[in-house]
Amino acid sequence: MSLPKIIWTDQQIFKRTPLFLVVLVTLFIGFNVFVNLGIKKANQDITQIEKAADKPLRVVNAQFSKKIVLGEKSCPNIKAGNPDASLKFKLFESETCPYCVTQNKVLDQILPEYGDLFYGEWYELESCVEDAKKYQISGVPTFIFTAKGVEKPPAYGFLDKQQLTDYICKVSEQC
Repeated sequence: MSLPKIIWTDQQIFKRTPLFLVVLVTLFIGFNVFVNLGIKKANQDITQIEKAADKPLRVVNAQFSKKIVLGEKSCPNIKAGNPDASLKFKLFESETCPYCVTQNKVLDQILPEYGDLFYGEWYELESCVEDAKKYQISGVPTFIFTAKGVEKPPAYGFLDKQQLTDYICKVSEQC
């Protein structure tokens, strides 16, 4: 007993429907699925933005919303936030580092809204050499986070506003 031979040209679908139409319909369906997935993602993004806009801004006590400059010879050089917060950080920076300048602008934006949920200390690399050696700082900006009393490994590089606020909210459980 031998197996039947399949001859594609004798199949009904190919006799009546040209191959380019089959390919065209397949491409159309694929494109439609791709567009609908993009629309769904955009709708999810819009929903997240609307939820964030509906949230009222947090109001922080003025004592936690501003940096306190301790001086160039002091280590840390600057402090800010709530000393009793569950999230604390040490930020090692350099005045010649453009990422550090940008990082400070982000922290200045976060302080008025979340300053009661974290405590930060700024260490200028050149004036706080011993502290930098203690933490083996090899680049700036570098964060040393302590969350609920547990010191975390260093976080090297720039952290944007969303990354910082997400971490603050996660540790404090108050956002």
